[in-house]
Amino acid sequence: MAMRVRRLDADTNTTFFYASILIMFVSCGLYNFCFKRRIQAQLLAQQQAAQEQVYRQDVIASDQSMENLWACDVCDFKNYDGHKTCILCGTERDFTLYGKVPSKRTAAVEDGNKAATAGLSPTNFVLMNDSTPRTIKKNRNFAKLRLNNLNIRQKGARRRHDWVRNVDEQSGNIVWGRNRDILDHKVLKRIVVKDSLPPLADDGDFDLPMLRDSVSSVSSVGSIASVGYVSKMVMTPRHPDGRMSFETAEGQTAFQTVNPTVFSSAELKDVSQLSFQQKHAWFVQYTSTMEVPWEYGHMLLEIDRANLLHNSCEQLLWATHDQLHQSLRIKFLNEPGVDAGGLEREWFTLMTEEIFDERTGLFGACMDNAYMIRATSSEASEDHLMYFQAIGRFIGRGLFEGMLLDAHLALPLYKHILGTPITFSDLEFIDVELYNNLKWLKQNKGVESLCLDFSVNVAQYDKVPLTIDLCPNGRHIAVTDDNKDEYIYLRFKWIMMTSISPQLASLIKGIYSVIPLEMLSVFDHQELELLMCGIPDVNVDDWKAHTTYIGNECDPQVIEWFWEVVTGFSTEQRARLLQFTTGSARVPVQGFKTLTMNDGRICLFAIQGIRKEECLYPRAHTCFNRLDLPMYSSKKDLETALTMVIKMEVTGFTIE
Repeated sequence: MAMRVRRLDADTNTTFFYASILIMFVSCGLYNFCFKRRIQAQLLAQQQAAQEQVYRQDVIASDQSMENLWACDVCDFKNYDGHKTCILCGTERDFTLYGKVPSKRTAAVEDGNKAATAGLSPTNFVLMNDSTPRTIKKNRNFAKLRLNNLNIRQKGARRRHDWVRNVDEQSGNIVWGRNRDILDHKVLKRIVVKDSLPPLADDGDFDLPMLRDSVSSVSSVGSIASVGYVSKMVMTPRHPDGRMSFETAEGQTAFQTVNPTVFSSAELKDVSQLSFQQKHAWFVQYTSTMEVPWEYGHMLLEIDRANLLHNSCEQLLWATHDQLHQSLRIKFLNEPGVDAGGLEREWFTLMTEEIFDERTGLFGACMDNAYMIRATSSEASEDHLMYFQAIGRFIGRGLFEGMLLDAHLALPLYKHILGTPITFSDLEFIDVELYNNLKWLKQNKGVESLCLDFSVNVAQYDKVPLTIDLCPNGRHIAVTDDNKDEYIYLRFKWIMMTSISPQLASLIKGIYSVIPLEMLSVFDHQELELLMCGIPDVNVDDWKAHTTYIGNECDPQVIEWFWEVVTGFSTEQRARLLQFTTGSARVPVQGFKTLTMNDGRICLFAIQGIRKEECLYPRAHTCFNRLDLPMYSSKKDLETALTMVIKMEVTGFTIE
C-alpha cells in the first residue's frame, strides 16, 4: 500500500514537472509574441511619427535623384533614371529621333559634330550641293518620316522650345523671341551640318549621326513662318476687372512681376532654365511660405453632394485672399466623415468630373481628350463668368496644395495661363480638321469656289446656329485669294481668343488669386500641364519601392501576388486602384515618394495585412493612403477581389 502511494507521488511529480515546462514554453511564446508586437508597434509608431515630421517640400528639396536624369530625344525633357518612358511626351527612353546609333566609322564624326553644334547658329549650315541629289533625298525622307510620325502628345511637348526669352539690348527687358535654332521641315530638307556629311554604310544607306544637339527642336511644317501671339490681361475703364488682349508676341515682355521686390525678372529667367524637377522644388518652397499656419485659421467648405458644383463655387468665391491660402477641410452635409485628407481628395475628384462634364456646358472635349472653354457657356448659366473665376480658384488651390487634376486642358489654354506665345500650329490641338482646312486654304488658289465669307456659325443648345461676323459686315464679304490670309488670321483668332475672351479672363483671374503669375511663368506650357495633372501613367516599380507594410498578418507570398496582379493591370486599372486607395488617380510629379496627407506631411502608401474573417474584400483608408489587404489563399482570389473593388464607384466616408 505504501509502495503504491510512492508510485503515485512519483507520477504526480513527473506530471507536474512536464506541465511546468509546458507552461514555461507557452509563457515565453506569449511573452515573445506580445513583446514582439509591442516592439513592432513602437517601431511603426516611430516610423510614422518620423514621416509626419517630413513635409512635401522637404522631400522634394532633398531629392538626390535630380542628379541622375536622362533627356528625351523628342522633347528634351529631363526624366528620372527609373523612368522607362518620358513622363512629358511618353516616348521610350531608347528612342532616337535623328539617325541610327553611329557606327565606328561615324563615331568620330559625331563627336566632332557635338562640339561644333553645341552653340548652333544658322552659320553652321550650308545648302546641299545640287550634285548630290541622292543625299538630299535621303536626308529629306528620313527627317520627314520621323517628324510626321510624332503623335499629338509628342508634337505638343516638342514645340515647347519654339519660343525663348531673350534680353532686349535696348531696354534690358526680358522679351519673347523665336528660337533661331529651330529649323522647319522645308529648310531641313535642303541643309546638312557643315563638314559633317557621314560616309555611306555597307548597305549603301547613310549611317546618319544623331543631330540631337543641332536640330533637336525641329518643329512641324509651317511653324517657323507663322506669327506668335500672346494673351495679356489689361485694365480699362470699361473693364476695371480686366479683359484679355491678343498681341503680337515678338518683343513682348516675357515676365510680368507683380512684386519685383520678391521676384526679379533675372531670377525668374534663371529659374526657367533649370530642369523641371528643380523648378518644381523652387515652386513648392515658395508656395509653402504662402500657407497660413493652422493656428491662424483654416477654410472649411460644407458641401451638399446633390448641389456640389454650385455649392463649391459659391464658397470659393466668398473666400478672402487669406482663406485661399489656409489649410482646407471638406465636410459633406449629413455625413459623419472627418477630413484628414481623403475627403478633400474625393471632393477634388468629384469637382473635376462636374466641371468637365459635357452636360455642365462650361467646357467641351476636343483633341486627345483635352478640354477647351465653350464659346456658348453663357447658355449654361447667366453666371457662367463667376463659375469660371471659381474654377480658376479651384485649379489654383490644386497647384497650391499639389492636388492633381484628373482632366487635361487643351494645350492653348496652358499657354494663355502663362502668357506664352500661341501660333497657328496650336490650332491642331483644338480642331485638327479646321487646322488642315485652313492650311489647305493657305497653300491653294481658287478659294472663291468654296463660297466662304468672313463669318462663323456657332452651334447653340436646341437653337438655330448663330452667325457671328469675323469683321464688320463679314457675312457679306466673300473670301478670295487676295484676302484669304486675313480670313485665316481672323478665324484663328476667333477660335483661340475672341470667342472665349470673357471666360478666359475670369478663369485666369481666379488662378492668379491663389498663385501669382510670376511663380507659374518659370514653367513652359507642357510643364504646367504636368504640374496640374501629374504623371499620367502609374510606374509600378516606383509604387512598390515607396510602399510600407503594417502588421504581422502580411504574408510575403500574398504581397508578392499583389504586385504581380498590379503589374498585370492595364493603365486604366492601375489608375482606378490608385484612386481607390489614395483618393487620386494621378501620381505626383516627383513620384510616390511624395504622397502626402492633406496638410503636406509625407504619408507613403501602406499595405496592412488583415485576416479574411475580418474583411472579405480590400478596404481603403484614403486619408492615410492605406490599403487593408485580406490574406487570400490564392493569387486568383486576390486578383478577383482587386478587380471587383476598382470597378465599384465608391464615394462617401465613415468615421472609421
